[in-house]
Amino acid sequence: MTDAPALPPLTLALAWNERDTDPARARQSARAHLNTPAHAQASVLLGYLDWRAGQLPQATEDISAAIGTLRLGEPSVWLGRGLNILAALQSTVNRADRAVELYEEQVSLARHINDAELTATALHDLAVELRRSDPQRARAHITEALGTFRGLNYTFGVAIAHANLAEFDLDEGDLPSAYRHVQQALRYPHLDQHPHLEASLLTTLLLVQPTGTSDAERRRAQRRLRQLHDDSRNPELRATVALALAAHTDRQTASTLLSDALSDLTPLGDHVLLPDLHEQLSGLRDQLGDPAAALHHLRETLAYTRRTHAAERRQTFQTFEILARIQSLQDQAREERQRNTELQAHLQELRALNARIRELGRTDHLTRLANREHLFTEGQHLAQTATDHTPLSAALIDIDHFKVVNDTWGHQTGDLVLQRVARMILDVARPGDIAARYGGEEFVLLRPAPAGDLSASCHDLQQLIRLHPWSSVAPGMHVTLSIGVAQTTTPDFDRLLGDADRRLYRVKRDGRNSILDHD
Repeated sequence: MTDAPALPPLTLALAWNERDTDPARARQSARAHLNTPAHAQASVLLGYLDWRAGQLPQATEDISAAIGTLRLGEPSVWLGRGLNILAALQSTVNRADRAVELYEEQVSLARHINDAELTATALHDLAVELRRSDPQRARAHITEALGTFRGLNYTFGVAIAHANLAEFDLDEGDLPSAYRHVQQALRYPHLDQHPHLEASLLTTLLLVQPTGTSDAERRRAQRRLRQLHDDSRNPELRATVALALAAHTDRQTASTLLSDALSDLTPLGDHVLLPDLHEQLSGLRDQLGDPAAALHHLRETLAYTRRTHAAERRQTFQTFEILARIQSLQDQAREERQRNTELQAHLQELRALNARIRELGRTDHLTRLANREHLFTEGQHLAQTATDHTPLSAALIDIDHFKVVNDTWGHQTGDLVLQRVARMILDVARPGDIAARYGGEEFVLLRPAPAGDLSASCHDLQQLIRLHPWSSVAPGMHVTLSIGVAQTTTPDFDRLLGDADRRLYRVKRDGRNSILDHD
């Protein structure tokens, strides 16, 4: 008996439409388009499929590379899709600031190419990201997206918008409205093809069912959640369902569910669900009479928070006071072995304290790059490790004639130019680089690598600058950069910046819009 012949690959447009209904064929079709002129578009589709399969590192790598290529071309729906997926991935690993920036870029791009579905999707997902920090703005975005989805007869978009509006209502304590939104979303005819959405809806349903609702509906929801959990190999989905089921089962079963979810999710890195798993396990272990395990999970919750905000905690004396308070709370929990209700109160206080940490920040408010203080702190640290074999390089980047921009179009437009340039610097940066606003219209990019390597990235940056549609910012606008690059093999960080500044001065003296990396 011979195997059935393989189906011919679909076009990428059709494969994108089949990404949820037939992911295997969509993946086969995407792979068929790799190493062709449509390589970047195929990588976006593969990134989406890897994301939905729970392969977050691979998805991030595919999407980041694809976006870098797509940004060099004309604005397109594929770039918008890539931005949307990367934003969701950034949100998953607790980078809300970067996620919001990517969603806002997607909204701008979608409106520029006049794609209603892409615009509504971007507004919807931006609303989800802003749900807790700016709920009024978030609700306005998601309501607008819902109206667009209805007008386009995009039933999946309608369902997911109702699902998130239900969570908004749950936050505000309006359970009847939340229940109505859940019921609307559950009517989506292809719900079985979207297990993440179905799991989210059933989780919310268990929280918002009105008093007097039949137990049969609750039991059906719990059985379906258990089926989704047992049938899936996606660690994100299993963790989401485990958190929901844990609230509706006995303590020992709940502890086993959550422990298994924790083991599956931990290899993905600092996932946003980790603190919820540790927090729930802390309470369960305390109730089961195991205070040592309860304290262990509390410590893991605190350690996650510390890792997330490690850079911010180094900035000011006030931040160190917050660290002392966190340590005090942890010590108090260790010494007193308080019951879970008291541990919950401490966690609430930690959340408030860490919100303050975010305010203190290590970033420049306007550009969201590192600020000058962080540049010098980290730069001096990196310079201590510089050797002949592993030099440290710095690029000092200046926007040419930036005063003309402010004088001609105003400071608000000037701020927008600074933000666009900063974003493009991040696009050419690599893991381990430090991108910072040096002051005014000057930026610094540090890299533990030879100057020639950093200079090549600076040429990529100038290409991005040349291709960017600056006329969409202001008619007649033209932006160029002057860049000085230097390297050091000694711990003298100030001298490294001085050498880069001297070469930047020569570029500006010789006509600007160039890069100089040697004397």
